[in-house]
Amino acid sequence: MSSRKRFAVVAAAALTLIAPPLGAKVAEAATTNTASPASADKTYTAAEVLAGVQKNSTTANKVNSKPHINTMTRSQNVNVFQVSSGVYAYSSSLAVDDDGSDPDSDPDHQGETTFQDSTGAQLAAHHVPFYVLGDDCYDRKSPCPHFFYKEHGIKGRQFALMFYKSKVIGAIFGDTQTGNDQTTSDNDSRELGEASVKAASSLGIPSSGTTGGVDNGVTVVIFSGSSWVVNGTNSNLNANAQALVQKALDSLGAGMGL
Repeated sequence: MSSRKRFAVVAAAALTLIAPPLGAKVAEAATTNTASPASADKTYTAAEVLAGVQKNSTTANKVNSKPHINTMTRSQNVNVFQVSSGVYAYSSSLAVDDDGSDPDSDPDHQGETTFQDSTGAQLAAHHVPFYVLGDDCYDRKSPCPHFFYKEHGIKGRQFALMFYKSKVIGAIFGDTQTGNDQTTSDNDSRELGEASVKAASSLGIPSSGTTGGVDNGVTVVIFSGSSWVVNGTNSNLNANAQALVQKALDSLGAGMGL
């Protein structure tokens, strides 16, 4: 499980953006609600879908009653919104998680991830784009005042779209942030805003586990339900996730009535 202390990125470096396999340019759109994994008749761009997600990120659609913590800045200003039926979105930082089976020089590197690939191997943070959610309900209540994945049909390797500037990639739910029963760091399960080395590099974000990351501007859109769980191994989970990007854009675009 992720347990690394995070520090805000102070200087913005010029980033060379490398388009992911099924990436798309971001720029405009409109909205409403309902998504399903079925193919939509219309093809939607990342620009249209992101604009729809932003438009539907309203107080009426907010899932959490208490704010989450931005992993990088520590500000308690991150909220989760149900932007369509079974689809949840938040915008926060990207703190770099380098845990898993890849060796790493980061002193906080841990060899295990909360979820594994389809063969049971620990995920490889340098090869698999994955995002991180809280390990438990910090408040120990049900329903949880914070967004707790187990209450929303989300399991390990659950597919998500990740947007940053002019890019979109596919990612899977791979690791969790410190739970109540862990004391290995100052982090806790209310945090949102962490993803793997591969997710960062694919989005054009500095990907070092010790000095990388970005403070804000990353939007994660999670598709709940068993049909959106991605199967595969460390060698092909990235390709399998990218293969779902356009399908997810079209499904969500149609679900929001764009």
